[in-house]
Amino acid sequence: MTKDKAASEEKPDSGASNEAQPQQSVNKSFIVTHWHSIAIIFLVLAVAGMYQWKNVAVNSAKTQVTEQANRIIAEQNTSYLRLVAVPLTWAVRSEMIRNNYDQVNQYLSQFVKEKNMKEIIVAKPDGTIVVATNKKREGTSVTSIFPLPVLQEDKTVVTAQENGDIMVVSPVMGLSSKLGVLILLSTPPRFTVQTP
Repeated sequence: MTKDKAASEEKPDSGASNEAQPQQSVNKSFIVTHWHSIAIIFLVLAVAGMYQWKNVAVNSAKTQVTEQANRIIAEQNTSYLRLVAVPLTWAVRSEMIRNNYDQVNQYLSQFVKEKNMKEIIVAKPDGTIVVATNKKREGTSVTSIFPLPVLQEDKTVVTAQENGDIMVVSPVMGLSSKLGVLILLSTPPRFTVQTP
């Protein structure tokens, strides 16, 4: 009886182990048979992740380069405009002393043709615009276009406007008094990174 009992106890155990083996072989066979597909899916995911990371890095670099270039261009434009305004103011001054506004008009008309120049105005100390490249402005008050402090400047000042233009205000000084003010507006170029 003990042998039969032992034999009957062994049979269910061997049946249970037989049932567990097909499940493991089914699981193993799925992974084994589809390992190529799984590897391809992982490779596709890795390539897509690297592509996305590269795009983010390139866009970040483009933004940094554009911001740095625009800052450098703005600094150079400011220096250039300050440098240019001084001799123009001297030329305007010598003609204003002689009341030769025709010559002042010719200077401004030629100067505004330069690249990125938008508008040039010469106003008297009371604010009346005497010469302007935009003829509609002549005879009007400079304070209707610009803030009052432009008339009070005693040195050449360069400021950036909200619309991106650069404004240069330079006083036109006579021998004993202020003859007026020269206002120059320029639209500087903007730098952008373009993809080929």
